[in-house]
Amino acid sequence: MTQFYFVRHGKTEINAEGRFNGGTVDSPLIPSGVEATQRMAQHLKTTPFDLALTSPQMRAQTTAKIILAENAQAPELTIVEDLREMRLGDWDGQKIDEITAAYPEDLKNYRTRPDLFAAEKFHAEPYSSLITRSTKVIEEVAKTHPNKKVLVVSHGILLVALLNTLKGVPLAKIRESGIVDNSSLTILTYSKEKTNIETWGQTF
Repeated sequence: MTQFYFVRHGKTEINAEGRFNGGTVDSPLIPSGVEATQRMAQHLKTTPFDLALTSPQMRAQTTAKIILAENAQAPELTIVEDLREMRLGDWDGQKIDEITAAYPEDLKNYRTRPDLFAAEKFHAEPYSSLITRSTKVIEEVAKTHPNKKVLVVSHGILLVALLNTLKGVPLAKIRESGIVDNSSLTILTYSKEKTNIETWGQTF
């Protein structure tokens, strides 16, 4: 089984401003986001990663580079387009409280019933597409890197959708566990036949 170390990027300016931080927007990590990631890097510095993957978005790349800079056996960082955050269309970069006021029912479905979220209404990516592309990455890596340790740095919605899907949670319920925190670590061993969660959303 492949051991995956899933990391959500450090907290960013857009996070701090209460805006939607999806797949078509980006901003730098704020100092607390850098510091939290550095603490994680110390925790992982002796982990012998065989492969390191990141979303193409700079907040994820920065987070991955902080971790690998402290690692004793850091592999080269590989950018994977399909680890990009869910594209939120018209909502990306917008104030969350303003969207909540304007589209309360749609936001409720986005947060609590992904199976009912009308993504096309806002030119957003459907949850089903997000899950398809992210699980494909993990399945391919598990096939090509059996019994290896793999660092994966990505985003909140992608990770909650991917991790719960790998656990066998149906689409309607993938948001029930909540989103993992910024600069958090989830360790999962995976093969086509079996998924084991070792650590969920650990912060440092």
